[in-house]
Amino acid sequence: MGTATHRGGVQEVAMAHWRRIAATTVSVMVALGTAASCGIGSSGTGDTSDSATTPTEIAAHEGGPESPLAFGLTVPDGAVQLGPLARYRSDRLVQAYQPELTEALARQGVSDAVSAARSNDEGLLAETPPEITKSARPDDDTFALLEDPPPADITTALIRLDSDQTETVRDMVRQIAALLPDAGIDAGNFTSYCTVVEERVRGCHLQAEGVTDDDRQLLITMDVDPGDVTTRVAPPSSLSKPVMQVRVEDLSDPRLEQPVTTEGADPSASATTPSDSSTDNIIWPAMDTEAAQDTALLNGWVLPEDTTLLLSSFHPAFVSLWAKSSAEAREIARSYVESLAPDVAVRSDSYEGLNEVDVTFSATAPDGSQAMATHVITARGNYVMLFYTPAA
Repeated sequence: MGTATHRGGVQEVAMAHWRRIAATTVSVMVALGTAASCGIGSSGTGDTSDSATTPTEIAAHEGGPESPLAFGLTVPDGAVQLGPLARYRSDRLVQAYQPELTEALARQGVSDAVSAARSNDEGLLAETPPEITKSARPDDDTFALLEDPPPADITTALIRLDSDQTETVRDMVRQIAALLPDAGIDAGNFTSYCTVVEERVRGCHLQAEGVTDDDRQLLITMDVDPGDVTTRVAPPSSLSKPVMQVRVEDLSDPRLEQPVTTEGADPSASATTPSDSSTDNIIWPAMDTEAAQDTALLNGWVLPEDTTLLLSSFHPAFVSLWAKSSAEAREIARSYVESLAPDVAVRSDSYEGLNEVDVTFSATAPDGSQAMATHVITARGNYVMLFYTPAA
């Protein structure tokens, strides 16, 4: 992989390429079936409504195949990425840099106090310095006071699989296998990462940890939700297609600089993966309809009015949406996390990249369930990605 060394480079390359949003509009609308009880959320109707997000609205926020994700991974053929990448710092990374941030804040506080206490043109200090309340815009990087702020070490992409889902999933797995050659991934064995019952796909899950050619220790997780195979109801705004979540976490020493990868994993490695003939008869179950826009998702969360739901998933639970204003998007993100449980502390971190800012809120309930929300501020508007992990 052609690489150069630069802190935070992977995320910056991905952001620049994501802006090349696909201009084409989805031409086929999913046919609506008869009403059926879905038992997924509070609405329980399983019907789409007249106010449902249309394919045209969604297409305006799509990133096409080969859009960069992280460390050379790209959106596979037959799929589109909805919204930008969600990029955030792990607790491990934040803790590693917290001592430096605490020291920098202390220095800044002293400097502010001295500046504000000067009482005349001669620069003499007042006998009683005024109380200083330090404030900052919520969009400022949490570690902006450091000379070299740490980059986000986790990147999550939310993807819809539009065509030839079996080959699209295998393409993603081949990329991961090529990026982590020592992870022992058998990309040609479809059933090693996808559950197939009576030749029908019930879902996919792959978690791989390994070292790249650039000596980065990565943990990559891929999940695919085909929809509720029992009720034949698809998640809202999925266009009744399977949806994918790809999460890449850099487990390397936080002090090591990250490489800028301008090329994907070795294409020859993917191309030479043996064909798996056992997938010839595998079927992705067709969904009769799409769940209503007001279906309760995640941990009982319901889509607010005047927002555009771009993509959602039942398992794992996630939502991608677009909001009209930054204030609205920020409130959606924070209030969702705050609703996890009463009196649970909400953590926040702001990461400023190239022309984008990711503000992430997270919390863990006493039972172990977790909620996380990332508000991404971009030139194209305000996006919110919500995630929920139930208690084990």
